[in-house]
Amino acid sequence: MKSYAIPNTAKPGESHVLRHNSCKDSLELSIFPEVRTAHDMFWNSVKIASDKPFLGHRKYDSATKTYGEYVYQTYGQVATRVTNLGCGLVHINQQVQEQPNGGIKRNFPVAIYANNCPEWAITERAAFTQSLYTVSLYDTLGESSVEYIINHSEAPLIVCSIDKVAKLLRMSEDIPNIRNIISTNSFDQVAGGSGNHMPSPYNTSAVSVLKQWAASKNINLYDIDEVERIGAEHSIPHYPPRPDDIYTICYTSGTTGNPKGALCTHSAYTFAAKSSVETSEIAPHPVYISYLPLAHTYGRTCENIATLLQGTIGYFRGDITGIIEDCQALQPTMFASVPRLLNRIYDRMAAATIYASGITGIVARKAVGDKLANLKAGLGNKHAVWDRLLFNKMKAIISKRLMRVNTGSAPLEANVLDFLRIGLACTVVEGFGMTETSAMSTIQSNSENTSGNIGVPAIGVECKLIDVKEMNYLVTDTPVPRGELCVRGPNLFVGYLKEEEKTRESFVGDGWFATGDISQFNADGTISIIDRKKNIFKLSQGEYVAPEKIENILSKHQLVMQSFVHGDSLNDKLVAVIVPDPETFVPWAKKVLAKSPQPHAQTLGELCSNSEIVAAFQAQVDEATARAKLHGFEKPKAIFLEATPFDIEVNQLLTPTLKLKRKEAAVYYKDTLVALYAKLKNAN
Repeated sequence: MKSYAIPNTAKPGESHVLRHNSCKDSLELSIFPEVRTAHDMFWNSVKIASDKPFLGHRKYDSATKTYGEYVYQTYGQVATRVTNLGCGLVHINQQVQEQPNGGIKRNFPVAIYANNCPEWAITERAAFTQSLYTVSLYDTLGESSVEYIINHSEAPLIVCSIDKVAKLLRMSEDIPNIRNIISTNSFDQVAGGSGNHMPSPYNTSAVSVLKQWAASKNINLYDIDEVERIGAEHSIPHYPPRPDDIYTICYTSGTTGNPKGALCTHSAYTFAAKSSVETSEIAPHPVYISYLPLAHTYGRTCENIATLLQGTIGYFRGDITGIIEDCQALQPTMFASVPRLLNRIYDRMAAATIYASGITGIVARKAVGDKLANLKAGLGNKHAVWDRLLFNKMKAIISKRLMRVNTGSAPLEANVLDFLRIGLACTVVEGFGMTETSAMSTIQSNSENTSGNIGVPAIGVECKLIDVKEMNYLVTDTPVPRGELCVRGPNLFVGYLKEEEKTRESFVGDGWFATGDISQFNADGTISIIDRKKNIFKLSQGEYVAPEKIENILSKHQLVMQSFVHGDSLNDKLVAVIVPDPETFVPWAKKVLAKSPQPHAQTLGELCSNSEIVAAFQAQVDEATARAKLHGFEKPKAIFLEATPFDIEVNQLLTPTLKLKRKEAAVYYKDTLVALYAKLKNAN
């Protein structure tokens, strides 16, 4: 068995409790006992590796419009900046929030609103030196979400990239708590036009205008260099946080209503990093490419792992289209990702190998076949001949030094996971975590050769299932127990800010957090997620439907890029809005129309509105849902093809983590949904 089932822990409506195999007698971690907070984590590594490279970025040259090689700040250099910035944050806040008897105000939130960059990490670690905590805002957030999070968290100051300054000044009357704005970009550098992390339209005149505008709003505008200088001039001792102090308020995606602010402690995030290292046996001194948003727990836990192990963090340029070039410049050993990007990497690799024509394709298919057979036989993913001839070159697409790839946030297709394991010839594993679990709960073992599961509980974490009777998932199901996955451990958050009722609803007693994910305990001891409890609704005949399950099935179809499945208690059928993938949809659609005597549609919009195309696409949906063995009531009976993708900023139907905002989508497509149901009614 790949995990340990604690004897005699099953109860009516609850499964047995699962642990990592090493935790039969104890849940204690064995590494870094001296590290109890994120503050400890950084300063312990400073003590051990002061002269080692820590944070790196590629400078942008405005003359050549290119990025240079990575330049690094050592742990010792960053430590000096962290100390000075921490003192500076306290001092500038003190100027606008004077304390009785001249005391120093601490335990206030520092909002960070920027893309990944060294200053993000420096700001967070600076906050910790004075027992401040952070509030993270996605770089892509719209004004309404920014306003809500700043006001809800009561942040008095914000550290942001310079391109966000004008937006914040424009919103100043709606975010009255903000009295200090700090640019992560040096005003001297953006005005000079070079040496910055990315291209900038700002110059000396633009910066001067921003300062005048801020002054007119009674807001202090600094750049990070100035606050560090202020801190050096008004130095105070470190005031470290305790393990149970708040590390960050991390706001969930907000797929229904306003986002919830998860209160996460230092002990939770520190445990998550330490458990990840111990469970996965991650080697010391990793080199990590930071591009996963630091506003999300996944990205920050990965950076904490690198920090804990005296590793090096290299930041991407801020544009995801350049991530491969950034990787080739950095040569990371550790790459954390999500299926969306890994699918693109797979497409690129597969096109050059198994789907190639001629002798190249023949050799590649033989090589893949041999390595895949070895993988499934438990013989590992290395091959002395094929790696030297083919797969080392594939690995070099990301990094010649690549040792580990982690994927999470959504399932990765089995064929993609298997191909990456043999193609990259390194450890490639899936895991599961949430905002509320500090981004870690379960992980596959380094030697895992199966797919379709999220591994086993990490060291120190426990998992169990509970019945979800309304969806017919029971722990007594055969051949394996099924139900809602619950997690317990030191990695859990302590609650939602100002949301006591939602906090109570999230826990099911005795410290167990209910994830909302329907899972099963497999016979080999691994866990698989099979459905989603949240967002379920009831159709008029009384059947419960989980739309995300159906959308996940549709998303696997080559013609589908995005989908929104809808139903309600007034109707007995489902309908769907589907955004086709233009690359595959357009040629397919034109082929469908090839025999039609009518003038052919040409544009994507014309193809989407063509009745013949819609009917043919409906047939594709019917086939896909039949192959997935969905119940009749789970199959969309009418569809609308949408030429415009769901996005974050324009139609605002996606969260910053690219999850569908179901409530907003129902409002946005209200007339379309009414028309689809009318179509079904007329057909009957």
